[in-house]
Amino acid sequence: MKLLKAVGRNVIFFRTRRIISINNVSFSAEPPPFSGEFPHAENLLVLYFDDVDEGQPHAMTSEQAKQLVDFVCTGDDRSIFVHCTAGISRSGAVGEVLNWYFNRYLKDNQGDYLLFQLMHRDLVPNAHVRRLLLMEFQRDHEKLKAMMQKVRLRREVQKSGNGSSRGEER
Repeated sequence: MKLLKAVGRNVIFFRTRRIISINNVSFSAEPPPFSGEFPHAENLLVLYFDDVDEGQPHAMTSEQAKQLVDFVCTGDDRSIFVHCTAGISRSGAVGEVLNWYFNRYLKDNQGDYLLFQLMHRDLVPNAHVRRLLLMEFQRDHEKLKAMMQKVRLRREVQKSGNGSSRGEER
């Protein structure tokens, strides 16, 4: 019975979020979470690169940075969950850049930006991953601003009630 509840929670968690799973190339025996149950889900991005700097074997590529930015910028307003096999450097860089871009840069939301910084003081973001993601966000800046405007408008409509019970549930 406990196993069924845990599986149910995993399914709910998975379906209510967009998940970025960062995995080691060097230790590929560890499967990414959810990949067995939802291998081709549109809300799951599985990437393989090691926690190394530019020029090293298995470093993050600019193509992977583009994949990640494209995945994040679909207009889907589900929360983003970043999984990483180590959970400090690569995911730290992803979280830091996403927080900066969406909370600080697009929304000028200093409160959420600082809260993330305070809650994640132990992160040591991978400088190479950070650099690639920042370059990719700059490349698609206008597309991202338009996408964020659509998400903001959708949330405002939901908050205003608009006679819809769906908006109240969220």
